[in-house]
Amino acid sequence: MKRLVAIALFCCVTLAAVGQAYAQHDDSAASNPIKHVLLIGWDGYGSAYVNWDEVPNLKMMKENGAWTLKTRCVLPSVSAINWASILMGAGSELHGYRTWGSSKPDLPSRVLTDKGKFPDIFSVVHQQRPDALTASAFTWKTIGDLHENPDEAHTTYIHSDEHAHSPEHYQKLVDTTIGYLKENSVLTFVYFSEPDVAGHENGWGSEVYHQKVAEMDGYVGQIIKYLQDNDCLKDTLVIFVSDHGGTGKGHGHETMQDMETPFIIYGAGVKKGEIESVVVNYDTAATIAWALQLTAPDCWRGKPVKSAFEFKE
Repeated sequence: MKRLVAIALFCCVTLAAVGQAYAQHDDSAASNPIKHVLLIGWDGYGSAYVNWDEVPNLKMMKENGAWTLKTRCVLPSVSAINWASILMGAGSELHGYRTWGSSKPDLPSRVLTDKGKFPDIFSVVHQQRPDALTASAFTWKTIGDLHENPDEAHTTYIHSDEHAHSPEHYQKLVDTTIGYLKENSVLTFVYFSEPDVAGHENGWGSEVYHQKVAEMDGYVGQIIKYLQDNDCLKDTLVIFVSDHGGTGKGHGHETMQDMETPFIIYGAGVKKGEIESVVVNYDTAATIAWALQLTAPDCWRGKPVKSAFEFKE
């Protein structure tokens, strides 16, 4: 009799353990809800200058998403090289962009698509999901040379005759981006030239620099509010990046103020908390491809930041 009771007890404990393990496995196997990705880029926003109280919209994204202030740019810490790396999933030794304002590779790209460019996140979407709408809006002309552009109707360069852009220019950038989101763009990229311009003119960390940071945060808030008000965040992933920081009135120096930038992931499928894994600028493209369930090109060296998501694959 005692033996039968012992066997029955053993069976009960075993079944309970199996059930618990299954439940834990089931919980970890959350499905990927992401159908759209919005990539927001600020030029020249270094982690050394982040004050969360002056950027309430980025702070909200950080507190409700995954984030790190330890993202490293590729060297040298200048714009075209790093925006190419962000969009192309690899460093300059492969994509070939080596100077501040490169509009074409300074060295031959290791791999070329049928459009004659190194593979970037837009070309990956275009190749693997040819019917998907993509969109890009930017205030620096060179950005258009660093990725495979969507069709003319969904590629917008908002320019100014002056070095800096006015609030009217940035409002047009925001309105254009929201218009693309309304069209259900699968991948939307919006690029802001600030606070880099303020850094060059007034110094990184200057009063004007921080004023521009606060101004840019307000524009981001408008875009996020549209997503919130229209219940888009249930299937939209938002990624915030910058290309580099700076010191004095320049960048490209080998200092951590130049090299470290914020990286924030917010929205569908994101696990809240600080990202502990190593993040490099070129991980951005890989993360977008993985989130959209696309196959990254073999020539990319970036890795998806999987620890920032609730789902596994």
